[in-house]
Parts: sequence; C-alpha cells; structure tokens
Amino acid sequence: MGQIVGIIRHVFAQAPRDPLENLRLAVERAEAAGVEQETLDDVKTKLAELEQEVCKELAVTIRHAVSGEIIASVRARNGDTASYLREAVLRMSGEGGLALHFVFQSQVLDERTTLRDAGICDGDTVYLVQTPLLCLTASFDGTARIWYLQNGDCRKMLVAQLGGQVQSATFSPDGLVLLTVSLDGEGKLWCPETGKLICELAGSAAVLSGEFSSDGKRITGAADDGCANVWSASTGECLQVLSGHGDDVKSAVFSPDSSLIVTASCDGTAGLWCSSTGSRQRSLVGHSDVVKSAMFSFDGLRVITASMDGTARVWNVEPGDCVQVLKGHAKAVNSAAFSPDDQLYLTSSFDGTVRVWEAASGECNLTLYADNKVVNTAMFSPDGTSLLIASGAECVRLLSSVTGECLLTLQGHHDWVRAAAFSPDGMLIASASYDGTARVWSAVTGECLQTLVGHTEAVISAEIIAA
Repeated sequence: MGQIVGIIRHVFAQAPRDPLENLRLAVERAEAAGVEQETLDDVKTKLAELEQEVCKELAVTIRHAVSGEIIASVRARNGDTASYLREAVLRMSGEGGLALHFVFQSQVLDERTTLRDAGICDGDTVYLVQTPLLCLTASFDGTARIWYLQNGDCRKMLVAQLGGQVQSATFSPDGLVLLTVSLDGEGKLWCPETGKLICELAGSAAVLSGEFSSDGKRITGAADDGCANVWSASTGECLQVLSGHGDDVKSAVFSPDSSLIVTASCDGTAGLWCSSTGSRQRSLVGHSDVVKSAMFSFDGLRVITASMDGTARVWNVEPGDCVQVLKGHAKAVNSAAFSPDDQLYLTSSFDGTVRVWEAASGECNLTLYADNKVVNTAMFSPDGTSLLIASGAECVRLLSSVTGECLLTLQGHHDWVRAAAFSPDGMLIASASYDGTARVWSAVTGECLQTLVGHTEAVISAEIIAA
C-alpha cells in the first residue's frame, strides 16, 4: 500500500490537472511498477466508485434572486463547477451585458467550486444575482469612454477630452474613480458617473503610468524623471517619491496587499519599496539590460521580471535572491506574469513567441507563435486554464494553457488588435483595435456580443468591470 500511496503523491505533486485524471494516471503507473494486484484492485474499485459519483447527473433549478423567476433548469454533474452553470445560463439567454453570480444557502459560489463541494444535490435551487457590466476604452483620439453593456444597449458617455492621446484608462477597485494617463504626461482622476474632473496627479515630472492600490486609496506609477511616485487617489497629492534608480523607470506596481511596490528600470534592476514610507527595501540585481516589467506573484512572495537581455527572472521578495532564470527567447522579453495559482509563468517576447513555464522546475512547457511575429497582449484567464493572445492580426486567440490548443479565434476587427482582456469572471473578452472599435466577445462560444463604435482613432485598451 505504501508504494501506491507514494506514486499517487508524486503524480499529484506534478503539473496541475483534473484530480480524477491524476488518479487514473497514478493507477496506470502503479500497474507498470508492479504493485501488488490485490492492493491495485482495491484502488481501482474506489476509482470506479468515484467516477460514477462524479458523473452522476443532477437537476439544478436556477432562479432570479430578486423576482424568484425560473431562469433555467440545468442538467449538471457533481464535478461541474459554478462556471458550468454560468455557461449554461449564457447559452440559454444570450445575455452578454451582465455579470452572473450564483448563491446557494446564502453563500456566493466561487467559479471553481464544484457542485459537490458546495453541497448542491439533485433537485436543489440556486439563485442568480445579475450585475450590469461596463466597458472602459481608451483611444488615441484623446478620449476615454464608458460603455454600458446591458441588453444590447451601448450607451456611450464621453469621460474626458484630454490634452493628448490617452495612454491608459483604469477604474479604481470600487469603480467610483477613473484614472487616465495621456501621452503628454498628464495623470487625471475623474468621476465616472458625471464625467467631471476630480483632480490631477501632482508633481513636476510627466506621469508615464498609473495603477490603484488594492483598497483604491493610493496610486503608484512611473514618472519621466527616473523616479516612481505614490499619490493620494482622493486629492492627487504626491505622498512618496521612490528615488534611487540610475535611469528611467519603466513601471511601478503594488503588491497584492499594497504594502510594497516593485519598480522596473532601464538601469537593469528592479527595486522593492515600502509603499507607506517610500524607502527602498532591496534591489533585484542580475539582468544585463533594461528591465521592461516587474510583477508580483498572487501570494505576494515572489516577483517576476522581464528584460531586454532576453530572459525573465524570478525572485524571492524576502530576501531578494534570484531563484530562477528563464532562458529560451531569442530576443528581448517584453512581459512576464504569474498564473492565478502561481504554478505557471507566462512570457512574451519581441521574437514573436509566447512561452508558458512550469514554476516548480523553471522548464518551458509551451512555445506559441504569434501572428506576424508580433505579441501585443498575452495573459492568463482568471482560472488559469487558458491564454488570451492578441498579436499582429485582426483576430484574438484563446488557447489552452496546458496543451497550447487553439480553443477559439475571435474574428471581426478590420485592423490589428492592440489589446485584449478578460472580464473578472472570465466569461467575456474585450478587444481594442487599430480599426477604431472595441468588441465584446463570449469566452465560451467566441460570438461577438457587442461592437463599440464611436472612437475616431485607434482604441488602445478595453476593460470590463461590474457597474
């Protein structure tokens, strides 16, 4: 019995996959290893029972949480997740302008929670809470726009006519404040409801980037004077200046708990800073060229950096040592990020490829080739199972993060897609194109649900949030 337990543990410690699939693989390896037949038969019997339980069909009724109206009756299995219910409702209703949340026995179901783990049985009722969705777009025409995506009605609201082309537009976590950064270096905060200017980010240097802290009270970003700053999100006052890099700062981002900030610099280093005091905690030294980006892991314990030297590096936040060097790209690495469970890395490069790496070993699992050797966007889905890639083409591709198989090709734009992003629940995709439009797609079927027409120049970003 000890031998087969060891095999099962080894299989489950490897690349994440479906638990049942892990167990089947462990049984196959145990057979190959010559495990005692009686023990093997016992495990096979338990596996068969588990498979039968997981595959058992349930009838689940979905009702509207407010009206009590029956929205759908769904046939599901014990092993299906809340995402399966969401997909079923979307297929039946065709509604793409609402975020869907499921409630069972006063608990909001996490997308990855199985019906079995949630305690849902045959004949149970799950309640649906619907939240209107917004799409925020930024364009080289000097505007940012908010679009209301409900019942096919795209009501446009011009948020701001800026002095220069909009470089980025971002909502605060609570959606009550909008931050825009323009190419002329202006950072401005707006009220999304009224479109009125709240304040500008203070400072003599031009603002290059900006992002909110997790509580929405502060903003950090790079400036063109070789520093990064921390601003108040309510007044625009500069609270901290992160000074110490020997060259321009390319990016600045908060840690998940907002206690730290990591900066990427043209001096070939990344810096870790205390966000409340602005003091430098440590320098991450090892790259031989410009550091293009630096991102925290979702647990906040590691940082991944992308560099013009053709590598990405993974660092421990404490004590700041480099634990892995990801080599394989033929040109500069433009971006690097963690999967939502921190088990994989994703890198994109000027060599026209996107690579997926195993965090445990640092080995490259997948190499994906972008259209026309240009990668504009590469990101994990919120559940980490798929990749969204916008490249040198008029389409966006959704691929498996495990096999690299192309799951969906989103076609409809008339020029290259500059950027693409998932909605928070992963059910929708927003794309921004040089054709002057943004589009909203179903991440389940690939159907184009909305075409947002109104910008007069290239749309450079699109973000979906709940209203």
